[in-house]
Amino acid sequence: MGIINLSIKLGEIRSNIQLISLLSPAFSLKINDLLNLSIQFNKPSNFVLSERLLLIVALVEYCHINKVEIAIDITGENSFASRVNFYKLLGFDFKEDYVRRKSVGRFIEIKKFNQNSIYQLQEEINMILYQIKSISKEVLQLLFYCLNEIMDNVINHATIGSGWVSAQYFPLLKEIRLIICDNGIGIHDALTKNPQSKYQHLSEVEALKECIERGVTNGKGLGFGLFATAQFILKNKGHLLIYSGNYHLMNKTDTYEVSKGDFWQGTLIQLRIKTNNAVNYKDIMPQHHTLPDDYNFFVEKYFGDDNELW
Repeated sequence: MGIINLSIKLGEIRSNIQLISLLSPAFSLKINDLLNLSIQFNKPSNFVLSERLLLIVALVEYCHINKVEIAIDITGENSFASRVNFYKLLGFDFKEDYVRRKSVGRFIEIKKFNQNSIYQLQEEINMILYQIKSISKEVLQLLFYCLNEIMDNVINHATIGSGWVSAQYFPLLKEIRLIICDNGIGIHDALTKNPQSKYQHLSEVEALKECIERGVTNGKGLGFGLFATAQFILKNKGHLLIYSGNYHLMNKTDTYEVSKGDFWQGTLIQLRIKTNNAVNYKDIMPQHHTLPDDYNFFVEKYFGDDNELW
């Protein structure tokens, strides 16, 4: 029986890439192997990003699905971690000494989504995106389209047809942070394993580079979602991380670069959107009418003459 011991000191984690490097060895475990996972919060009041907690939750679920034995030890307590359901998702009891307030428009807890819950979660995410006062409703419509494409891809490519999502709005930083991840087949296999795919020749690096180009698809979509997302992030001066398999793609000033990293089973997409940097949607989608009409109802719902956001 294989045994792996992982120690995660959340106060020392500076990036999702660093956390993936620590979690990565667990993906080599097989049925009946054992993972000893130690998680440490420095202080109850210490700030921790929910996206980091989400990655741990996703890994734990992966181990359970693949019948890997797992023993979890948590040192310290963190109220925010409890508020986003981290303890609950790991099966730990946590006595909350505060009143839970509604998260609408501020953040969404770490949540699992599938075909049945995808639209409800997309609406919750859009309630956060609508905090961007300086951005046009056409861009918000475009962002909704991109998020729909990304989450739909997760459902299509994840092993069990589901994924994880978390989002948070930071008004002082003028930033929205969003993460969507799964433990599915990954971008490379999605593009190369379909017998009808014209991308069967791509390497892992090439697949990651190509996935943000317009029209690149495995045949199940239009190949526009990641392209539009990548273009929006560049113009918004935000941040995009796509991590799949052994490689990750990130934006550097006005372009994207692919780097080698430790293995992540599936795909992770992290967005940091600057709420004070407006983007002209025509720079991304010259023919705006090509957006599906199905997405117009969100614009009417939140921006109609008789409706207010709050």
